[in-house]
Amino acid sequence: MPNLFSKFLGRTASEGAAFAFGFATAPVLHPAVRELENLAWAQYQSRPVDAGTAAAIVAEDVELQGWGETEASQTGINKARFDALLGEALNAPGIGELFELWRRGEITSADFAHGLRKGKLEPRWDTPLRALRDVLLSPADLANAVVQGHMPQPEAEAEAALQGYTQPRFDVLVENTGLPPGPETLLAWLRRGIISQAEFETGIREGHTKVKYIPFFEAARQPLLSAATAVRLYLKGWYTKAQRDALGGQWGYSSQQMEDWFLSEGRPATVHQIHIGYARGAKLAGAANEEDAIRTSVKQSDIRPEYADLLYAQRYSYPSAFVLRALVESGAVTAAEGEQALLFSGWEPGFAAKVAASWAGAGTGTAADTHAAKAQTHLWSTTHSSYRSNEISAATASTALAKAGVDAATIPAVLSIWNEEKSLIRARLQASDVRKAYRKQDDNPATGAAWTRPDAVAQLLSLGWDNADAEAYLNIG
Repeated sequence: MPNLFSKFLGRTASEGAAFAFGFATAPVLHPAVRELENLAWAQYQSRPVDAGTAAAIVAEDVELQGWGETEASQTGINKARFDALLGEALNAPGIGELFELWRRGEITSADFAHGLRKGKLEPRWDTPLRALRDVLLSPADLANAVVQGHMPQPEAEAEAALQGYTQPRFDVLVENTGLPPGPETLLAWLRRGIISQAEFETGIREGHTKVKYIPFFEAARQPLLSAATAVRLYLKGWYTKAQRDALGGQWGYSSQQMEDWFLSEGRPATVHQIHIGYARGAKLAGAANEEDAIRTSVKQSDIRPEYADLLYAQRYSYPSAFVLRALVESGAVTAAEGEQALLFSGWEPGFAAKVAASWAGAGTGTAADTHAAKAQTHLWSTTHSSYRSNEISAATASTALAKAGVDAATIPAVLSIWNEEKSLIRARLQASDVRKAYRKQDDNPATGAAWTRPDAVAQLLSLGWDNADAEAYLNIG
């Protein structure tokens, strides 16, 4: 320091004083003084930071508050004033962030107000700004809520008005919201008379389709039969080839594509049908013989060609089991031949052998005589018919049933059932039937008394006759 002062102030106090006086009164010496000032500050680096700058530094958390208070004190700013400067330097989130923090519950209403103060907003705006905490639905969302029935229109209009939409404008927004069903659905409704032509056109317009296309939709009002239907109609002879191709063309199919489709449709005749046809003298055009015709049918069906031999072997039919039984029983066909025929018809081998042996009377060496069984069957039928018609008595019916092979213990049950059947027949008899049945008993007393006179009178009474008329009627003829 002595070197510094001696350089600029000289060696004596008087010289220094004179120089100081000159410094104060002569701006022309400022460069020299600046150099002296620079050298001094370089030697003594103790100049305090401006209090405002210190507060900003502390606010940024670069230094501690104690340092800032010390710096401020060296410029004449006490702690209270420095705290005020620091408070001014500290900042808060913007209004948008404050609202978001408040909505999420991260800050209180008082914190929100403090943030407004930090934003240098007057307290008079606190209440209006708090009203903005609740976010309103957008006008578009409000209109959609009305269309979908989630909000009454007056309520939605009131909320839209808070966003600057007048009622007429909001009503337009509601009308523009949502879409009608698609054109195909509208056409279906129009065909069925559910909507009118005007409603159809309105639906097209509201679907954002240009109105110039309405005539084209109307032209498609009647749906087309499918190309598949055209092929089937041609296959069944209802369409000509030209009609088939015309309808297919409206679906974008060429004539060749429709022909290929036709070839893939329909089915050929079955193996058995082809065999019967050839047996009766018919032929398949282009086929060399019956086997070739059968293989052609397999190829044109959904059956793979490798199965043609199996199908060709099935071209013949075999007698039914009923016919085959008669043939075996008569001896026209042997048991072995009958068994083989059953096997060809798909019977289980063991069962086929047993059935064929049974038909042939296996174990006896002779075929069973079925005539007695047939006679018993006929006797049963005749007995039933005569007893039901009151032509024979219960005793006669019992004797006949025994000869028909009915067990003696079973005969009463059979007659009981037949009696029930007779009662049902009586219920629907006419007066002439009653008299006929009664007169038949009189003509042949030996047949029993199933239709006695009291029985006949009772039957006529059940038909609505009075007693005198019934008695008189039975006496006629």
